[in-house]
Amino acid sequence: MSALLRRLRSSARLRREAEAAFAAGQPSEGARLLRILAGRRQPDALFQLGQCYAQGRGVVRNMPEAVAWVRRAAELGHLDAQLMLGQIYANGLGRVRDFTDPMRLYATPAVREDAGTPGNRDLLFPAGVNVERDEAEGVKWLERAAQAGHALAQFDMAQRYLFGQGVDKDVERGLALLRTSAQAQCTKAHVVLARALLEGQLLPRDVRAAVDHLRTAADLGDVDAAGELGALLASGNDVPANITEAVPWLQKAAAGGHAAAQLNLATVYFRGQGVPADLHKAAEMYRKAEKSGRFPLAQWRLGWLYEVGQGVEKDAFEASEWYRKAADQGFTPAQFSLALLYSRGLGVVRNDQQAAFWFEKAAAAGHVHACLNLALLSMRGRLGSPDFAAARGWLERARASATAADEDQIRHAEEMLAKLQREAPHS
Repeated sequence: MSALLRRLRSSARLRREAEAAFAAGQPSEGARLLRILAGRRQPDALFQLGQCYAQGRGVVRNMPEAVAWVRRAAELGHLDAQLMLGQIYANGLGRVRDFTDPMRLYATPAVREDAGTPGNRDLLFPAGVNVERDEAEGVKWLERAAQAGHALAQFDMAQRYLFGQGVDKDVERGLALLRTSAQAQCTKAHVVLARALLEGQLLPRDVRAAVDHLRTAADLGDVDAAGELGALLASGNDVPANITEAVPWLQKAAAGGHAAAQLNLATVYFRGQGVPADLHKAAEMYRKAEKSGRFPLAQWRLGWLYEVGQGVEKDAFEASEWYRKAADQGFTPAQFSLALLYSRGLGVVRNDQQAAFWFEKAAAAGHVHACLNLALLSMRGRLGSPDFAAARGWLERARASATAADEDQIRHAEEMLAKLQREAPHS
């Protein structure tokens, strides 16, 4: 018994020393100590050593070696190891391409491999650097972890049953696993259940229940849930609008780097909804949101702020650059705004041909004012000789997409066209 206690105390000391080594920036020493603990068949040490090999922390990155250590931990019942092993096999890992500088020595053989001599990489990685996908093996480990109560494994298996990935499709079983995972406070499961309840396909539509799931996940710190909850409460589309509650959730998600929440929060500051209007903060949020590359609206709004000089220093050239980024992505309002700058010579050299190019892009999407501007350019001869027929055509296209608010401008343009036609010299 005394020998066992000494061994346990020794193991506890080694774990503390390993943690201290990693914390002190000595990963090689940490990995060495973990290897000693792994030799004593300690599941946590086996798993952590596998992670070291997977991440290249204190050892040369080697995924087959990582899998070997993680498998030993998984076989001893370590649930996180079972999850990791399942995901590795289910997804497969390709060849490592992002070698650090020392590893580049092993990127090409130092000797001729056609002579039967192993290359540097083969010497370093006798088992290779990739792990072949084996979905059946992956599902086996994921299922084992899920049955043992691992919430993330339950979530993973739920997704597989819902869509028939590696298993026979079984929606009821998938939903049951989602609920079980959510009860174990898996935030991802709450988010997926909320989306299913909003879409009304896998489950009967229930907005109130969806909000409850999002709120639970958001309370647990999930930024996706916080962003979606904030957007839902701000929009008032499916639930009564509650901008006062929406803003803190959007702020929480935006602080966590959620791009859609940053965009929505920017709009809140831009319009002064639930908070005092603050165009400086709006510009800051738009700038963060546009970095995701998914939101030309953010780029367009930044362009407008620079054009009018609100929230940022007025800069027509900067405005044109933001408009162009959004316009190049096919965002109609930005195409119109950029065309206006070209037609007026603001921030860019005045160029009626470029203005017409961007107006036509916007007009193709039914932008009424782009059609009106093309009519004006045509009738005034800014694209060559006055072309009254072309102007008439653009006015007809404008009227086809017009609302009641556009009627006065269309009528005014028609009167201008009629006047110019009367004054034009007859050939």
